Amino acid sequence: MAKVIHLAPHDPIPDPGAHGLVLRRLGEDDPTAIVTEIIFYGPGGGATAAHKSDGSPMTLKEAVNHARSAADSHHASAIYVLDRTKGEREQEVIRSKGAHNFPADILSDFDTEDDVLGSDLRDRPHDAGFMR
Repeated sequence: MAKVIHLAPHDPIPDPGAHGLVLRRLGEDDPTAIVTEIIFYGPGGGATAAHKSDGSPMTLKEAVNHARSAADSHHASAIYVLDRTKGEREQEVIRSKGAHNFPADILSDFDTEDDVLGSDLRDRPHDAGFMR
């Protein structure tokens, strides 16, 4: 049975490999919607919306259980759970019914670990067009 590993809201998505991911996030076209996806990486992988057989959305716990039961058929040894809606900024968007009107200073990106302005190169996608 696959091991379930819960990540913090803003942890990076693990590199593709033989694992699954249950991702809960705000909707792209509708920031008031919350979307839960089950994603398997590796051969036979793919992403699906986490819905029950009647079409209603699964809770996060139901999606994790579903992914865990499907892990063997996808040869996944781990299921990562990433709830992006639990981040501080995302909670503010949810409370404000989808509004993204934050003052610019709140959205500044400063990496205090490395004392660098901007995001860390290690957080960027592998195919972003730069050397790693």
